[in-house]
Amino acid sequence: MKRTLLTMLSCLALVTMFYLPNLQATEAPADMTIQPLEGMKVTKAPVDFSHKGHAALDCKACHHKWDGTSEIKGCASEGCHTDGANKKGDHSFYRAFHDMKSENSCLGCHRANKGKAGPTKCNDCHPKKS
Repeated sequence: MKRTLLTMLSCLALVTMFYLPNLQATEAPADMTIQPLEGMKVTKAPVDFSHKGHAALDCKACHHKWDGTSEIKGCASEGCHTDGANKKGDHSFYRAFHDMKSENSCLGCHRANKGKAGPTKCNDCHPKKS
């Protein structure tokens, strides 16, 4: 009897830890355009981005500061990547998308997957301005 109760409680604990947090509906926009920060000097066009095309990824792959329960915020949210003047540093808006050494960035993730997961060249993401 004690063994059965212990087994049931263990299963309940595992379900609570791993399954229930995933029940929260996280409705990401299907398509969006990633715009530079206001006042940021840009040389390339904004990037069209499809959340739907990235649905197989865990949200935390990109939203690496998300706690898994609160509202998901964008990269340009306060306390995240709000530095539009510098290309380096933890708060760099540019680096959030172009850091080749971080799989949390677009370019880093795409390169880690040898281009099979998405584009790795500038003009593939940033179409030439017309």
